Amino acid sequence: MSSALFSLPDLYNSYKSWVTKHPQTTSDFETTVKWVSYFIAGRINNSYIVSELVYSLSNLLVLFNDRIISQSHMNQPSSSQEVLKVWLTVLEYSEVFLELSALKLWGNHGKWFVIVCIQVFKCVSRMLLIFNYKDTVIENPPIPVLQRNNLDSKAVNENYTETQTHSISFTLQHSGRVIRKIDSSPPIAFRSWKPLEAVDCSGTQVVQQSILDKQLMAETLYALKPILHLGSVAYFGNNTWKPWIISLALDLYSLRLYRNCSKIDKMALSKKQKQQISRRTVVLLLYLLRSPFYDRHSKERISASLKCMAAKVPLANMICNPVLQYLPFWQKTYFYMWST
Repeated sequence: MSSALFSLPDLYNSYKSWVTKHPQTTSDFETTVKWVSYFIAGRINNSYIVSELVYSLSNLLVLFNDRIISQSHMNQPSSSQEVLKVWLTVLEYSEVFLELSALKLWGNHGKWFVIVCIQVFKCVSRMLLIFNYKDTVIENPPIPVLQRNNLDSKAVNENYTETQTHSISFTLQHSGRVIRKIDSSPPIAFRSWKPLEAVDCSGTQVVQQSILDKQLMAETLYALKPILHLGSVAYFGNNTWKPWIISLALDLYSLRLYRNCSKIDKMALSKKQKQQISRRTVVLLLYLLRSPFYDRHSKERISASLKCMAAKVPLANMICNPVLQYLPFWQKTYFYMWST
């Protein structure tokens, strides 16, 4: 044969076509791969590393398929901002596997070296998104999982919402007449057909600038938190209260700045941004599972509760006993200050 039956580009194009046409089947396969990582844990040698590898690959597979599906619907080239978010998302999904692998290969010093490199890259990337691309309230991961149901209508609604966040008009310099921008016209069903009125924006601009400054400071603190926490760990030690308190204080102050923005102007944050702020508020509960609070307060109470459930609730021991067995490893591996 002069050529192979299937070339890599042909296989890739065939895969893209299949994923685009069968998004639900693709989701089912991705879920199956993710559940495999849970069953692997504890059943083979180096199961934690293998399990984390499978889990990371399953998340990366979801990201890869989401990119294929979204690009097939949007038909837009990737911007440099989006490429940076893709790399950040890839690192979010694989950082725990990289840390475990470094610990296995090079010991504790290698692990901490990898942790510092990862967090420095993430911090610099987030700073670029904040200051260069004016991206506030960065999601975690930066590219969320695509909602594949009703993708077309969702894309249209998101585009319209994005348009609404920008200025919808401009004022002529000499006549003072307000002209609506063509790309900001609402759908016909929502048009009032009334001319826009000129508004004195001097006071509004001052308020908006104040809100933007607070948002900028809040997101900068959130992006710097992992680096500041690592620095405090290196200076004060890993099992002291000071790094824990510093990290919690930065989180609380960042959230307070965002709440103040919402109090000044209820439209300062979009619905998507408010959801992300709510997630960050809920994530504060993880401080109960982080050392030294976990070692001194939460550990005994959680263990006692799980043992009580295993003894009194039928079939609960099938869940509680494995959780008790793996909880020390999970707490040590996943509940870092810099992981959220």
